[in-house]
Amino acid sequence: MSKKGVALQKDVPWRASSTKPIPRIHQSPVLRISQTPHSNYALSIMKHPDPIGSGLAAGAIVEAAGPDCIIPGQIPPVKLLGVKVWPLNIDLKFVEPIQKELKLLGKFMDSAVNLMNKSFIDQ
Repeated sequence: MSKKGVALQKDVPWRASSTKPIPRIHQSPVLRISQTPHSNYALSIMKHPDPIGSGLAAGAIVEAAGPDCIIPGQIPPVKLLGVKVWPLNIDLKFVEPIQKELKLLGKFMDSAVNLMNKSFIDQ
């Protein structure tokens, strides 16, 4: 065997240069809260490396935020299929290429179903 590495295949899908790139999400869906003096103070405490040691806080209590936890200034949750979810403002522009492909696939599937129905009607 030679000590040189094996040449990489050029025909694998993830290395093909002729295919369209997969759209990526540029912004992560982060919970956004309105800026008030209270929220600014809370954020500065959370970002501080040692808030208790530097005298900004006397103690810390960690609580689980359940489905009934509502943050002031936040949009109230919406109940979907029995589960409370909070609406997030997300720019869905990255989904447009996928949406176009799904529409074309849907049209193709509709025409296939129509063709099958016609063949059953003709019998």
